[in-house]
Amino acid sequence: MNAKEESGSMSNGTKALLLLLLIIAVVGVWYYFYYMDTSAKIDKLNASIERLSKFKRELPILRVKYKKAQKEFAVYKKELPLKEEIPSLLVKLTDIIKSKDVALMSFKPKKAVAKKIYYIKPIDISIVATYRNCGAVFEDVSKMKRLFKVKNFSLSNPKILNSQKVLLRVKFSAETYYFKQNNRSKKR
Repeated sequence: MNAKEESGSMSNGTKALLLLLLIIAVVGVWYYFYYMDTSAKIDKLNASIERLSKFKRELPILRVKYKKAQKEFAVYKKELPLKEEIPSLLVKLTDIIKSKDVALMSFKPKKAVAKKIYYIKPIDISIVATYRNCGAVFEDVSKMKRLFKVKNFSLSNPKILNSQKVLLRVKFSAETYYFKQNNRSKKR
C-alpha cells in the first residue's frame, strides 16, 4: 500500500470505533426518545393498576358502608327532608295542637332562607292555650321526627275561664329545615 491509500482509507480499528459510536448514538437516541417515555408510561399504568386493584379489594367493604349510609340517610331524611313539606308539617302540628286541647289561631310560613346545604323555613304561629297545655304542645313538637325549632315565644292576653283555667295567647316563631337539592338531582 502506498501513502495515499493509507491516508484516504481508515484503519479497521477506526472503522470499528466509528461503528461502535454510531451504535451507541442510535441506542442512546432510542433510549432517550422511546424507552424513557415508554418506561414512564408503563410506570404510570402500573401505578393505576395498583390503585384500581386496591379499590377492587376495598369494594365489598365500601358497598356495605354505602348501604349503611343509605339507611342512615333515610332516617335523617325524615328529620331534614328534601323539600319544604309545609302541608304535612301543618297537619302534624294541627294533630298535636288538637290532642292537647289547644286552638291554632294562625300558621304563617315565611320565605325560606338559603344556607350552604339546606334551607331554613321560618313560620309564625299563634295559639290559645293554658300554660300547661302550651308546654305539652312544645314537648310533643320536640319529639317530632322532623327538625322543628321553637323560638321567640311570648305569652299575652290572659283570660280566666271558670275560675279554674287561664287561657293565654301564645305567639312564637318556629324554624323547620330541608336539604338544598343540586341541579342534577332536580333533573332526575
